[in-house]
Amino acid sequence: MKATRAPRPDTRTAIFQAAAGAFSAHGFDGVGVDAIADAAGVNKAMIYYHFADKLALYRAVVGDMLSTLGRAVSEIAATDQPPAARLDRFIEVFVRMADSRPWFPTLMLREISEGAPNLDLETLGHIKAVFVGFGRILADGEAAGVFRKVHPILAYTSIVGPLIMNAARERVAARPGRAHLPMLVEVSHDDLIAHVQYTAQRMLERR
Repeated sequence: MKATRAPRPDTRTAIFQAAAGAFSAHGFDGVGVDAIADAAGVNKAMIYYHFADKLALYRAVVGDMLSTLGRAVSEIAATDQPPAARLDRFIEVFVRMADSRPWFPTLMLREISEGAPNLDLETLGHIKAVFVGFGRILADGEAAGVFRKVHPILAYTSIVGPLIMNAARERVAARPGRAHLPMLVEVSHDDLIAHVQYTAQRMLERR
């Protein structure tokens, strides 16, 4: 019986996946269209067929995660769950989505550190949706008397910052000969989620 060959991803998906990995590893300026086409196994012309140019491709990669996360956070914020439960869910969803797109944390950290020069208002609007949903969770918690009043930007960066930095730490640990170093030992993402949930709740609880 002949083995069934797995179907090849469609061309657009192949380009997207190759670009995501390349941009994460080398940044926007560090990779060219030719390299992305080679990694995707397609003719360079197909990139311009599916995406207007390299910048449009880059924004599509970033926007994929941000738009998906924005919708998820908006849905979490709109539920009738207690604010503390919604906060826990926000943290879990953030980590799980980053797991499904391992290229994203490093790419986003690089982009932010450079002042986000490659993001347009539409892409930044997806970040706004995430932040607005998060802010609603905080506001509902304050109104319910379970969260203390805190600046939403400080709360957001205190929670999301460690998640992004841990993803970057994992990239450092993945290089040969480094995993034994104490600051690079493996931490399960279940433990990461539980830890950040605990510290976030303690940070926000009304005393």
